[in-house]
Amino acid sequence: MAKSSRASTIKANNQRLKRNVFGPVEAARLQRLSAKMREIAAQPKPTPEVEMKPVEETEEATATEQASETAPEAATMEVDSAKPLSKRSERKRIEKRKKPSKIVFQKYSDRVNKKKR
Repeated sequence: MAKSSRASTIKANNQRLKRNVFGPVEAARLQRLSAKMREIAAQPKPTPEVEMKPVEETEEATATEQASETAPEAATMEVDSAKPLSKRSERKRIEKRKKPSKIVFQKYSDRVNKKKR
C-alpha cells in the first residue's frame, strides 16, 4: 500500500527538504530583494515637474472662452436643434431567423394515440 501524506516518515522527509534545500534558496531570494529595496530607498526622490503652459496657449484659451461667453445663444441653438439619440436606436439588434429542421419527429400525443388504436 502507498504511504499517505500524514505518515511520520513522509513528514520528516518534507521537513528535512524544507530545511536543507528550500530554506537556503528562500534566504538568498530575500537577501536579493532586500538589497534591491535598500538601493531604491537610497536613491534621491525625484522632484515633481509642474507643467507650465506657454503664454500663447493661455491667451488662445482665454480668447475662446470670451467668444463662447459672448455668443451663448448660438451654442445652445445647435444643441437644441440636434435630436437626442436614444440608446436603443443606436443598438439595432439583428434578429436571426431560426432555420426549421429538416428532420420531423412525431409528437408524443400522436405516438400515444397510434398505439391505442
